[in-house]
Amino acid sequence: MIQHMFAKIPLLRRPIYHKQKLIIYMLLLSTIPVLVFGLFITNILTSTIQDQASMYNKMLVQNAQDRMHDQLKKIDELLLQYTYSSRSDYMGILTQYASKELSATDIDTFRQIKSILVNIRSGMEHVIEVDFYSFHSKKILTSDNQFLTEEQFRDPAALDKAKQLSIQGVWIDTRTSLPANTRINQNVLTLIRPVAEDSSTKKTITGAIIAYLDADTLGNKLASKNSYDTHEVFVVNESGQIVFHNDRNDIGTRLSEPNLAQIKQAEALEPVKMSLNGTPSIMSVLPARNQNWYYVSSISEAELYRNVDHVKLWIYSVAALLVLIAALIALHAATSLYRPVRNLTRSIQAIKQGGSEDSDNANMHNEIEQVTRAIHTMLRHNQQLEKNLERYKDKMESHTLHQYLLGNVQEPDARSDLRFVPNDTYIAVILLEFDPWKLYAQYPQNDQYLLYFAIENMAHEVMSTYGSIHTLMMQPGRFLILVARSDALEADQLRKASNHLLEAIQQYLKLSATLSVSYSLQGLTGLPEAYKQADQAARYRFVLHEERTIFINELDPAMSMQFEDIAESTYKILDKLKLSQVDEAEAEFIQLMEGLRDGAVFSVQSIHGFFSQLIGSIYRCMQVHHSIVLTPERHRALLSSLSAQQTLGEVEAFFITSIFNVIRECLAEKSQPAQAEQIRQLVQYIHEHYDQDISLQHCADWMKMNTFQVSRLFKKHTGQNFVDYVIHYRIEQAKLMLTDTDMRIQDIADKLRYNSVQNFIRTFKKTTSMTPGQYRKQFNKDEE
Repeated sequence: MIQHMFAKIPLLRRPIYHKQKLIIYMLLLSTIPVLVFGLFITNILTSTIQDQASMYNKMLVQNAQDRMHDQLKKIDELLLQYTYSSRSDYMGILTQYASKELSATDIDTFRQIKSILVNIRSGMEHVIEVDFYSFHSKKILTSDNQFLTEEQFRDPAALDKAKQLSIQGVWIDTRTSLPANTRINQNVLTLIRPVAEDSSTKKTITGAIIAYLDADTLGNKLASKNSYDTHEVFVVNESGQIVFHNDRNDIGTRLSEPNLAQIKQAEALEPVKMSLNGTPSIMSVLPARNQNWYYVSSISEAELYRNVDHVKLWIYSVAALLVLIAALIALHAATSLYRPVRNLTRSIQAIKQGGSEDSDNANMHNEIEQVTRAIHTMLRHNQQLEKNLERYKDKMESHTLHQYLLGNVQEPDARSDLRFVPNDTYIAVILLEFDPWKLYAQYPQNDQYLLYFAIENMAHEVMSTYGSIHTLMMQPGRFLILVARSDALEADQLRKASNHLLEAIQQYLKLSATLSVSYSLQGLTGLPEAYKQADQAARYRFVLHEERTIFINELDPAMSMQFEDIAESTYKILDKLKLSQVDEAEAEFIQLMEGLRDGAVFSVQSIHGFFSQLIGSIYRCMQVHHSIVLTPERHRALLSSLSAQQTLGEVEAFFITSIFNVIRECLAEKSQPAQAEQIRQLVQYIHEHYDQDISLQHCADWMKMNTFQVSRLFKKHTGQNFVDYVIHYRIEQAKLMLTDTDMRIQDIADKLRYNSVQNFIRTFKKTTSMTPGQYRKQFNKDEE
């Protein structure tokens, strides 16, 4: 009995050994990936948080620049409206006053200039003062109704800059004070724009507009809502002076030389580490678009990366918990998995020994039968899959060949999928090209694949004696035929075969086509280049006539060079028409015709097909981009008229009168109602928002146009300038408030967005010839 027990000890120890090993393997396989994954996720998340923090800093500085640029641009464009002058079509508003002798006794001129300055100031935000400086009179008229000499103005720096102006304006960086200037005692940014007078040869600067901007309120535009306590946004110039700052107390201070050098050398929007005011910070620097400034967004390094350590601790904790859970699952899985594995092992051993006497062995045998049946089922599925793969092999090969010819697949990848073998060292490339208009007229797009199968059958029937045939439709209207063989075809043989195929297509399909022929002597390696050559040859069909075979090596180089110029000009004409630039497209066409006359390579008869195709391309472009449809009757009439033109000069005149002028009229008819509707919507917008801040720039942004377009269209459709219309409409509303309500004049001025009641009274009196109080009294008197 004892011997029997000892005999079972090895049997007991063997399963335990395998079970322990299985548990160890399961623990390793479950915990190690979790640990590795945890470390990987930690690295990814921390890097992501750091990148997002840096990206957030970049976004802050970009937003700051955009906001500041928009503010300065609006101010500059408003000044440009009053200073811009063109001798040909527009006399600047202030130009007529710059050459006059200004005097306080000239009441009308004095009042007109004051009114203009008040309008300019009322249309701009953050403006402290707007001054008109006449070089001729050496006098300055301020928006606060002061008439000063150069000495009384007490800002020599601004006057010196004004005298040195070019035709463009100039900025004077923020100054913390203007010495001896009692009018302005705060941080100001100065914009000086010239008032120019046109002469016969050049523009002469006769005066300037000087605008003082509030640097403190502009600096507030830099700030934006964020979650960082240490965030600073400022603008520094090249000398290190802080021009704007979200903290007005820092405006006018200077950066240290090391910090300024780092800012100048920094890559745009790339994070830069530096010590700012003794605090290690991360900065993003962005050079200004039009000024020699640098926009800087700074956040302390400790605050910017404060979440990284928290994320690491949280991920480490989660990873440890997952490791523990994985270990428990591994123990349970090992215990559960070992039992069927041991039973399966015993069953296999019993089958090998041929023992199936007891019921347990029979049951184990049934389990193996289940496994065997599963394996056989899998094999049957694989056989079915092989059949399906064989069925789609042709489609896969066509796709691979198509991509290989276009250069999207490399040769090693293509060679494994294509049937061409190394012995096929010669491949003839025959590219079949149809006239799209004629093709679509006879075979609609849905029938293109039927046409492809017909061409495939013809190609196999005609050319199968010359080698292995492979056909491919590159796109609707373009078919590729490859003839592969071990030795090269003679040129006469290839020409004979190509002409035979072309004649069959013309006879049975009733289509005009062109065959361009090239070949590869390196087999599959040279196939993309051969296809490219055949594609280039196909482009010459409009000068060599259709229904013929074109060999790439037979083309005249001079013709090739001029054709490239023709193709480039054609693309330029279509690009201009896409943008509704008919005049520019017509100019490109005239230049193309001059090149054809100078080159003398093509005759009118030889390129007649090109002009026919150009008409089709132009009207397809107009249909797609402008919904201008060419009817079949109109198309036939155009082609008939074109065929009657005998010289290049007659063709040029035909295109100008019958093509470009017609397109110009169609576009004009389509654009007129749209422009009128846009201006109607703008007028409605003014009526609904007259008591809000309305500027030409604001309305242009709302209409998604530039200010010059809006101003021109508004004048064209309403007969009034934009600013005058807004002023008159507000005055009409003011009349209603004066007569229908008991509102104070101060409240009415505030509601109509006037910055002072005096400005409102002056504008009201200028429009109605009486003050608001007089108008109310007159109305009440008439009522009585």
